[in-house]
Amino acid sequence: MKFIALCSAAALIALPAVTMPAQAGDDAIGKAVSDPTRLEEQSARDADRKPAEILRLAGVREGDKVADLAVGGAYYTAILSRLVGETGKVYAVDPTLIFKAFPNASKTFPAYLEKDPRENVVYSVQRFDELALPEPVDAVLMVLYYHDTIWTGEDRAQMNERIFEALKPGGAYVIVDHDALDGAGDEVTKSLHRMEKKVVAPEVLAAGFTLETESDILAHPDDPKNDSVFDEGRRGKTDRFVYVFRKPS
Repeated sequence: MKFIALCSAAALIALPAVTMPAQAGDDAIGKAVSDPTRLEEQSARDADRKPAEILRLAGVREGDKVADLAVGGAYYTAILSRLVGETGKVYAVDPTLIFKAFPNASKTFPAYLEKDPRENVVYSVQRFDELALPEPVDAVLMVLYYHDTIWTGEDRAQMNERIFEALKPGGAYVIVDHDALDGAGDEVTKSLHRMEKKVVAPEVLAAGFTLETESDILAHPDDPKNDSVFDEGRRGKTDRFVYVFRKPS
């Protein structure tokens, strides 16, 4: 893969849902999120996506090496690149299989970089079940994409093993996705872009991870979960689950 530099799954122990309080913007994460040079269309989504709280759960710090998988419009890449700074690196990776299904999607990230060039970002397009990064990383984020690996046919067991191998000992694997109704099954992963959260943890634990946190900071109990996440009035208001897994030290 040519990189282009641009500028135990059995019984789960029930963990208490964690809600991180908002903090003042004088810490590194707060400063990255509040950076006035971020694109306005991205920062306008902060209230719904709560990136500072997510990154505090993950423990991402200045100088870290981080992989952002399925970057799309680069919402998290933009924040991460500001957070890790000149001594850090963000490996932004888009999914080959999505581009095969939606060729125009391949233009999204390059278009973002034209408006917000980031010298510490390295971009590539890969199959996630063949993921290869040039160095071990401190954290891997997969935000609102795990469900897509079901309908695209990605080998998730192999993908999670690749992510495990890519992380440093103690590294974080963060998954955020839209929850589905219990018993909805795989059919809704493409039609509604949702998945049952109970599917995720056993799959990730089977790769060797431990479950550190399950958070309700993006919960929306009033979401009926029977409509598309792209329906009018639903975007940003879906009931989303947040998992932080760790590679054992």
